[in-house]
Amino acid sequence: MSGPNAPENPSSELTGSERRVRVRHPTDRESLCQRGEGRLDHAWWLARVVDISTTGIGVILRQKFPSGTLLTVELQNAGGDVSRTLQTRVIHTTPHPDGGWVSGCAFVNPLTEADLKTFL
Repeated sequence: MSGPNAPENPSSELTGSERRVRVRHPTDRESLCQRGEGRLDHAWWLARVVDISTTGIGVILRQKFPSGTLLTVELQNAGGDVSRTLQTRVIHTTPHPDGGWVSGCAFVNPLTEADLKTFL
């Protein structure tokens, strides 16, 4: 829409899956991931974190997981000196152009703004 009555922010017209409650910050960092609650006696696999916000994370995985799947992600800051194990739920999964799957996940317990800054 254009003209004098057009909204100043075109993103305000977005609905459903096109709207995000929080801004996702792009990143490109290797991580470890596991299905379930993050048990030490279960296998972990490599994942690539592509974006993060206080409420969720986007990860590239080799496996496709259905919506609702509990995943645990081991996230480190850029310096590698701070690490947290975070539980997430898969919200959606789409094919990645280079292979694998991009899973958009919501944190079970959202991050604080201070936590988010630590991992950016």
